[in-house]
Amino acid sequence: MTGLHNTDLTTSQKIEFSAKILASQGSHGAKTQLSQEYEVSRPTLYRVQENTTDILFQHYSQTQEQLKARRITVNQEQLERTIIALSIMTPGSIRAIEDLIPVIYPGVTRSFGSIQSLLIEAQQKAKQFNNTVDFSSIKVAALDEMYSQSSPVLAGVDLDSGFLHSLELCESRSTEDWEAVIKQAQLQGLNLEIVVKDAAPGIACGVKQVFPDAQQRDDCFHVLYDMNKVRRKIKSHAYHAIETEYSLQKKLVILEKQMQTGKDKVSEFKEMYKLYIKAQETALKKIEQFDRFEVAAKLIIESLQYVHPKTGELYSGSRVEMMMRAAANTLKTIQQYHCQKLATYIENRVTGIAYAAHALDIELAILTPQYSRIQVSRSCLLLRLLDELKKQKSIRPYQKKYQFCQALFHNLQQELGEKLDELLDRIKGLLEKRYRASSAIEGFNSVLRPYLYVRKGVNQSFLELFKAWYNLKTRRQGRYKGTSAHECISGQKVDDWLSMIGYPPSNILH
Repeated sequence: MTGLHNTDLTTSQKIEFSAKILASQGSHGAKTQLSQEYEVSRPTLYRVQENTTDILFQHYSQTQEQLKARRITVNQEQLERTIIALSIMTPGSIRAIEDLIPVIYPGVTRSFGSIQSLLIEAQQKAKQFNNTVDFSSIKVAALDEMYSQSSPVLAGVDLDSGFLHSLELCESRSTEDWEAVIKQAQLQGLNLEIVVKDAAPGIACGVKQVFPDAQQRDDCFHVLYDMNKVRRKIKSHAYHAIETEYSLQKKLVILEKQMQTGKDKVSEFKEMYKLYIKAQETALKKIEQFDRFEVAAKLIIESLQYVHPKTGELYSGSRVEMMMRAAANTLKTIQQYHCQKLATYIENRVTGIAYAAHALDIELAILTPQYSRIQVSRSCLLLRLLDELKKQKSIRPYQKKYQFCQALFHNLQQELGEKLDELLDRIKGLLEKRYRASSAIEGFNSVLRPYLYVRKGVNQSFLELFKAWYNLKTRRQGRYKGTSAHECISGQKVDDWLSMIGYPPSNILH
């Protein structure tokens, strides 16, 4: 027994899991990724790998007569479903599928041409399905672009449901291309009110052409990402300068000892001492740069919060802008190219990032007729403190933050009673819908990227099938666990994504 019988995986998922283990042997991190994706423990994964390998060894070590006696007749519909699933649920090629078919179904083979014809048919059916989906419920989206062999793939994801409404291979990422992609989605009912994006000018202009009234918010993810990249550079430079100073200091000590024994090292010592003084000045300069950068970094991180950690003051849009500009001004004082570039980037993004804080401030103000402003701000502070405590490895009862959080909770509970839970839930709902980060589109990019690496280039037909699978597959984790993106926007339960595009299941073997 492999232990798969204790999981919630279907028979086809168990087969896919076993095939993926064999196909990914030797790939770094593949086992960890499969274990997390299918929620299967590492011991079970190793048993499946061992048992599947034994089965294959037994199969190929047997004589032709023995194989004929054990040959299995495979249902055509099930074989088609397997081929389509292997083409889109794993970043493999047609050649890989051709090799895997006799592994999954011993004695069964399919040619390259027949597999290719089936996939072309499936891609056409997927496109027909994609064109029937109604996008009218999508009001907030994140837009982004990535490259496949120097050709941009333009994508858009609904931030409420995770539905992939746009996925187009284009010649460029210009305003005209983005406008065409967004207009195509508009024909299916897309009516965007808020767009979260990065600094790409093509996206901004394309959205403005199609949805001139849509609010365009800048993505805070890229601000933090770029900030951390620069931080690593500044920190590395500081450590390198300190290491150089200490190395020269050790050499000076050695030369000084040699001089005490009578060796003529005076000129060498003087030269080394000059280098040491210069290295010391450089190290102090690099350390000062890092300290100033940390001040700016803390301001940037704090500006992306929603309430002051001590006073409980709610951050308005103007307050966020002020903190971001202060961080940019601090970065400008650091005479380093990457810091100057980051400062300019932040200044250009300030207004777009502050939109989310301004919208949250308005939403929180709506609660004030039922709750006082102080009660709302204290509840926000309580949620922030609880979130920070959850991130700690351990919580000590005597910790000041824990004691303050506990006192704040009891104080609010005495004032609001049972209404406190209702208020906290409403604030949580508002925080989840701040629409300030393109996490959904970045998560999608991480799923598509391996396919772009493995294939020499993708075409629009492949992207149509990928889009259908991505929207119809049941999500195994996260806020929408157990549902598909298509179900979230349509209300239609999806039990089997292949059936939705015209490949229903039948008896697997007979």
